[in-house]
Amino acid sequence: MTEILKRIEGMEKQRVVTVTLNPVLDRALWIRGFRIGKTVQVEKSSTVAGGKGVNVSRALLVFGIKSTATGIMAREESTSYTGLLESDGIDHDFHRVDGRLRTNITVLSDSNDEETHIRDRGPRIDPHELERFEKKLSHLVDGHTFVVFAGSIPDGLPDASYRRLIHSVQKEGNRSALDTSAQPLKEGLEATPVLIKPNEEETRDALGFFPSTEKDIRDAVRAFFEMGISRCMISCGKRGLYFCTPQECIRARVTVENPVNSVGSGDAALAGGLIGILCGLDAETSARLACAMGAANTLVSGACVLKKDDVGELYSRTEVTRLA
Repeated sequence: MTEILKRIEGMEKQRVVTVTLNPVLDRALWIRGFRIGKTVQVEKSSTVAGGKGVNVSRALLVFGIKSTATGIMAREESTSYTGLLESDGIDHDFHRVDGRLRTNITVLSDSNDEETHIRDRGPRIDPHELERFEKKLSHLVDGHTFVVFAGSIPDGLPDASYRRLIHSVQKEGNRSALDTSAQPLKEGLEATPVLIKPNEEETRDALGFFPSTEKDIRDAVRAFFEMGISRCMISCGKRGLYFCTPQECIRARVTVENPVNSVGSGDAALAGGLIGILCGLDAETSARLACAMGAANTLVSGACVLKKDDVGELYSRTEVTRLA
């Protein structure tokens, strides 16, 4: 970790912008003995400004890397959201539209190891707002910006939204990362972002087969590289992740005792992969860091409010193997 911290301190100044088209207030409720259909008492709760891009911004701050969070945000409840961003120290510049900001709820309980996730749909966005947001984004990038596009596409916007936006920023010399699913992922891949982070199900969305073996993983990353992608990270939940370049593919995994939260772990891992690219780290170091950051997220409540000491301890225990 010492070498990584030195690399970060000596990193050339490159701006990072994270794009969240479907931001959300993420609420976590702790309920002892939770059961469906009963009146229950909340033991404690927390609320964070969520959405996958914003989560990446928060994870980057663990290592002092600042970014600007942007995207399309409904006006109702937006003051609460931006207030939380400011409390976290995250710069922001969102395009505002009519509607109500969505709220997601995660219920955690001591009665079982499972989490209950309640997902709000959020507002329907007029397609013309994408063009307006694209103009805002063009003012936030400067030809030397790494732009992270992450999360779902809100109702009303086309599946090709990420493809359009990635083309827009990359033609000006900026680099990009993409983390989404289903048809928006398939469309976005056509714009050849530098870094992608599908999980196993999303890999199936994009390629038509589930990567259940290491041969499948090799076949999947080969297919992604043939599309023009230069870095691919496939996340496998508790079983770790694969971080691959055209030259090598590294598997990283670490065991976490008594995890308390899974929301945001993939976003934390994506931030680790991004740090690897920004700092010029090799594939093995990038894989180890991404895995450690994803695992550290499970030790704290709230998405990507991980602790640097946890990352360091998990980094030292992360096992890496090179695929033949």
